[in-house]
Amino acid sequence: MQGITQIAPDKEATANRAANRTASMTRNSQKRRTPEQIRAGNLRLGLILLAVAAVFFLGAVVKQVYFAGP
Repeated sequence: MQGITQIAPDKEATANRAANRTASMTRNSQKRRTPEQIRAGNLRLGLILLAVAAVFFLGAVVKQVYFAGP
């Protein structure tokens, strides 16, 4: 098999990629959220979930009203 060469993976580059992946997945302990920020985020998430549930509920009501059989 002429012209085919095997390229061995660089162990240092592989270790660096693994370290970067691990470092990017951890939280920065210097930037902690205050309880007010946590509550605001929870409220925002709750309102978004409520809006999604309301849209599904209204869709079911509209389906029953407009597409009900005789």
